Amino acid sequence: MTMKTAQSGPAEAAGRTSEGPRSLTRILALFDLLARCKRHMSLSELSIAIDCPKSSLLVLLRPLTEKGYLMREEDNYFLGPRIFQFAQSILTNHPFESVLRGVMNDVVNQTGETILFAVRDGEKVIYSSVIESPQPVRYVAQQGINRPLFCSASGLVMLAFDTQQELDDYFRRTELKPLTPNSITDENELRGLISEIRKTGYSSTAGTAHVDAAGFGVPVFRADGHLAGALVIGAPLERAKRNKKRYVAAAKTAAEQLSRALGYRSEVGETGRH
Repeated sequence: MTMKTAQSGPAEAAGRTSEGPRSLTRILALFDLLARCKRHMSLSELSIAIDCPKSSLLVLLRPLTEKGYLMREEDNYFLGPRIFQFAQSILTNHPFESVLRGVMNDVVNQTGETILFAVRDGEKVIYSSVIESPQPVRYVAQQGINRPLFCSASGLVMLAFDTQQELDDYFRRTELKPLTPNSITDENELRGLISEIRKTGYSSTAGTAHVDAAGFGVPVFRADGHLAGALVIGAPLERAKRNKKRYVAAAKTAAEQLSRALGYRSEVGETGRH
């Protein structure tokens, strides 16, 4: 008796090839969704949210539930203990500093500009990490240097996410001494600028700390929703003006990556943090 090996047509083979990656993508989307949502979700809700038929979704949910990556209560699903153990292992073995430097290098490669990470120290910000632009004409900043909150891109981000009481206290005790002729020292003008930063999610300064330099700052959040720091792109004034839209987009994307690395998740449907 002769036997022939069954052969698949091109379409069938392509379907099999793509099914694995598609399933993996759906599993990752599932984890991301449940991590951002602060409640349990039903099969129907999950199906709609990740655009996956219920029958296909159940095939993924069963083994994830059996292994403890997900938990099920009646028809509702939520993250299980195994996924938290998995996340903790990542955080333990891959410290934030290494993630930070990797993301900062990516931004330098994308924009060709200097990138800084700043943390708050009372009434000032400190540049805790700096990667300079490779270009001959560039923004130069030393790691460890500090700047006043009110006239730096990173400092304005810090103020934008203060409570109203904290902001009032800051202005009451701070002398708004200009660093350059362009430094804004009017309290009402600064309050308006801070309010705008809350709405847009980024700060923009031009010649306020250095007369010939500009900065674009964006917030980085910890898992608890509080600020971890601010990511800043610093550039010569003219280049910054020409490339503002692109630089802000790059900074926002990088800051979102860093916030997620720290465990921060915005709620499903949330458009911003105010």
